Amino acid sequence: MIMDKDTVGRMADIAHMHISEEEKNRISTELSFLLECFDKLNQVDTEGVMPTIHPITDRNILREDVVWESLPIEEVLKNSPDKDNRFFRVPRIIEE
Repeated sequence: MIMDKDTVGRMADIAHMHISEEEKNRISTELSFLLECFDKLNQVDTEGVMPTIHPITDRNILREDVVWESLPIEEVLKNSPDKDNRFFRVPRIIEE
């Protein structure tokens, strides 16, 4: 199938886009190439081929969540240069 520059111009009008004649020529060439590729795909015999729902067949390889005791707050904050009660104090980076 060939996409001519008049069709590209009508599509641009529908989309309220202004494109130059040079762009119409380039876009019509690129769209024609894409349509030819889709035409080739349509010619492939897919009889008996199961459609894929998701192309990636990997399974989840993450580890299982394991709950354990966390460190005591005093231990976590002991090397902090500046703290406020149970929190780290950091310099302000966003002005009010």
